[in-house]
Amino acid sequence: MKLFAGVVGSLLSLSCLFNIAQAKTSMDSFFESQAIPCSSELQELATTALKKNPHRMLPYASKSDNIHLFNALAVTIYRDRQSHVTFHGVKNIEGGCDTSVTESYILQTSCADARHEAFSKWDFEGKLNEHTYVLKSKKITGKQAFLTEQLSNFCLVTTRQLISN
Repeated sequence: MKLFAGVVGSLLSLSCLFNIAQAKTSMDSFFESQAIPCSSELQELATTALKKNPHRMLPYASKSDNIHLFNALAVTIYRDRQSHVTFHGVKNIEGGCDTSVTESYILQTSCADARHEAFSKWDFEGKLNEHTYVLKSKKITGKQAFLTEQLSNFCLVTTRQLISN
């Protein structure tokens, strides 16, 4: 009997883990009520970008099922900050989907410190101007970061990633 209870308990634990892994984002609810191009790609992108962090999302207001470009902005909450996350999805000429995610937030540190602490493993690509560094992720294809000095103690960070399918 103890063995049976242990097996059932293990199966329930695995079931809970599976449900956590399949966590929904606000993006999922948009596609339940409207046919939107690139929905599966956008759902996957939102799950990756937002993870399990609390968030609210607002799609660009369009009730038509005949839209070619999808856009939504989310505000997500991390333990130490909030950020704006924008999602885009569009069908390309070949019938595939191109998607992008852009996230912006403020760090209460200089961009030099942010570069050293949070972006030390990113490649330096250049500067857009005297206050904005452009970095490229070594781990995630197509992902860039823009670090812009704000006053002397704040850094505006914007990351973007384009995924072409």
